[in-house]
Amino acid sequence: MNFRASLYRNRLLAAIGLLSIALIAYQVAIIQLLSNVQWYHFANVVISVALLGFGAAGALLALLRNWLLKYSYTLLPVLMILSGLMMIGAVELSHSRFARFDSYLLFTGSGQWLKLLLNSLFYFIPFLLGALALGIIFIKYVREIGSFYFSNLLGSGIGAVVAALLGGYFLPSSLPCVMALMAVIAGAILLQGRKQLILIVLVLPVAIYIIYRITSPVPIALSQYKSLSRTLNLPGSEIIIQKPGAYGLVQVVAADALRYAPGLSLAFNSEVPVRKAVFNNGDWYGPLDSWNREDSFHLLDYTTMAAPYVLKDRSKVLVLNAGSGLHVSQALSQGAMEIDATEPHRGVYKLLLNELAVMNDSLWYRPQVKMHLVEPRTFLASANKKYDLIQLPLIGAFGGGVGLYAMREEYLLTREAFMEMWNLLDEDGVISVSTWMDYPFRNSLKVTATLAETLDDCGIADPLSHLTAIRSWGTITFILKKTPFTSADTSLLRRFCNAYLFDPLWLPGLHVAERTVHNGISDSTFFAYADVLVAGNREQLYREYGFHIRPATDDKPYFSQFLRWKSLPQLESIFGAQTVSFLELGWLIAAISLVQVSVLAILLIILPLFKLGWRGHYKIWTLLYFSGLGAGYMLLEIVLIQKFLLVFGNPVYAAAFVISVMMLASGIGSYYSERVTPVRNNMQQILFMIVLLLLLYTFFLSPLISLVSGATMFLKLVACIPIIAIPALLMGMPFPLGLRMLSGINENNLPWAWGVNGCVSVISAAFVALLSVEAGFSMVILLSFLFYGVSMGSMYLIKK
Repeated sequence: MNFRASLYRNRLLAAIGLLSIALIAYQVAIIQLLSNVQWYHFANVVISVALLGFGAAGALLALLRNWLLKYSYTLLPVLMILSGLMMIGAVELSHSRFARFDSYLLFTGSGQWLKLLLNSLFYFIPFLLGALALGIIFIKYVREIGSFYFSNLLGSGIGAVVAALLGGYFLPSSLPCVMALMAVIAGAILLQGRKQLILIVLVLPVAIYIIYRITSPVPIALSQYKSLSRTLNLPGSEIIIQKPGAYGLVQVVAADALRYAPGLSLAFNSEVPVRKAVFNNGDWYGPLDSWNREDSFHLLDYTTMAAPYVLKDRSKVLVLNAGSGLHVSQALSQGAMEIDATEPHRGVYKLLLNELAVMNDSLWYRPQVKMHLVEPRTFLASANKKYDLIQLPLIGAFGGGVGLYAMREEYLLTREAFMEMWNLLDEDGVISVSTWMDYPFRNSLKVTATLAETLDDCGIADPLSHLTAIRSWGTITFILKKTPFTSADTSLLRRFCNAYLFDPLWLPGLHVAERTVHNGISDSTFFAYADVLVAGNREQLYREYGFHIRPATDDKPYFSQFLRWKSLPQLESIFGAQTVSFLELGWLIAAISLVQVSVLAILLIILPLFKLGWRGHYKIWTLLYFSGLGAGYMLLEIVLIQKFLLVFGNPVYAAAFVISVMMLASGIGSYYSERVTPVRNNMQQILFMIVLLLLLYTFFLSPLISLVSGATMFLKLVACIPIIAIPALLMGMPFPLGLRMLSGINENNLPWAWGVNGCVSVISAAFVALLSVEAGFSMVILLSFLFYGVSMGSMYLIKK
């Protein structure tokens, strides 16, 4: 290789790396943007759209291969620069008046699904252009694909980290523009020769425009149904502070009419104070609350959430997911001497510690308060002291939710989490958890079931001797007590209910009429369901109830997933077809998005390849081998992101860590694969090792993650890197080896290899979220094992 060729090869490697950083980071940036404008559940849709771009690029390469390779020197920089330009264009188009959609309106028949499809196509274009550039390089230099694929995977791994880091400095609307600039620079690296002087001249204004958009981003309109949008409709409301961060965009709102009093007692006759409120990605995060010794009362003293303090003074209190500090200030008002508070959101904590300190009476500077910037489960796993009270945040939404959190992992509300809390209670300690009273009954019954099964796990024969609940007109507070309730406890709770016009759900000697003395309920079957759940006959109710109320577990940590397909006809007959969609909107959006991206994958990836036809031998092997690799890899990658959320707390950090380690390790595997001869025995051995590891992970990954979740960050990294890297290193080898083998035995099927792999990857990325919800993480890993098993078995179709 002469000097010029060697120099161009190195520039190609650099451009591949930088473009790969931009493409992966752009995925994360769009997920952040959609989480702010809509909701987080579009994350898997974005991943599928990105993979769709890569798969469609493979189909284009198959159809136009000779032409693309002939003009590759000119096309490569053009494609990369256009990819960067369209990264901004997609954001601008998706927020234009004709294409802007709203999740809440997807089932109203107002053309929202067409708008969602348009958005998917807009975001598909930059990935298509970028992937086309990468594909041209891979096919042109297929004999050296290990090195170029390594550069691609290395850049992808770095891109995940870059996105997480930059998210703390740029607003969600500016972040995609930063990634666009990287793609343009990647294209500029490859500009050369007199014929491309005109392209060099065009790059400068493109770069200037991108920089302008970073500083002056496209105006972004939030869904009109988000909490922030509704709050900004209040008179005199304004955003007084906003800060970007890895957890999302934090905004503080002030309004003359902004008041927060969850389930306030009907006996309260004072004025509810005006408060400022904190929002994260447009969703309610909490009110700015304060308390000092001169205050005559704390507002939560007039809610059911005061019940734990009625029983006895609480000296040592643990507040989980402290948010803006409402329960911390309540504990202070009740005289708690030691308050441990966990809050994983570093951005909110810094605001409360600095800019907002004067607005909450410097709550976090109180000597009684110790803040822990960790995920609650991490703290529970490592805590070594006992507490009088463990306080959880309020669950649900006033008036009931619409199922938008059905696909969100909530590790704090699993059976395993409550067992960890139980073990941290002192002799007379309690766990307090409250939920809004929703209808149809879902959150309240699932909390009941979770607490009842926790008592079963603890060997408690009489659950009602350790469990009580107090109901207001809007909320219900459950109290789980380490020791049985005494007659004195019962008297105190009765007096509390009578004084503040609350109603007990369970108490020793309770008469049925006492449950509705002060607060009526439109459907009294709630009491019957709750009684069945604590009485131990819950399995039949789990099977027959219209919603999924079986407790969440660490393997299926989807507390807010209530939808049961078999119950849809029954629910439609009771509530109406239009109403059901709003009860379980999140799950339905994910399901219909799966259908949408699957159809697009077939139309844009598989269908074009039929023009080429299947030529020569090894058609079945190509189909089985590359589809198994695509599905198996994607299933494992996404389930690892979901599982490592328990370790790192923040979904952005979990995704960045898993993607980075997987891409880097797979890149090393790809690079090493150049030294391996692509013959059947070698490839079967590699695939056998992958299959064996996945089988072990099916049974032992969850215990491993639970073991390290309470460790220090350094120990977490030391333990978690090999857990991800070992299988990923091996999984980086079969794809380039398969391409090298196919190029030697039937080069005509290379486009089909790319297409099949891409199509299956797209569908798997959209499917894995639904599979996790319905079957659990272990089943997803087992399915990944089976897909790699298909690839391994297909090798018997190849002659030695």
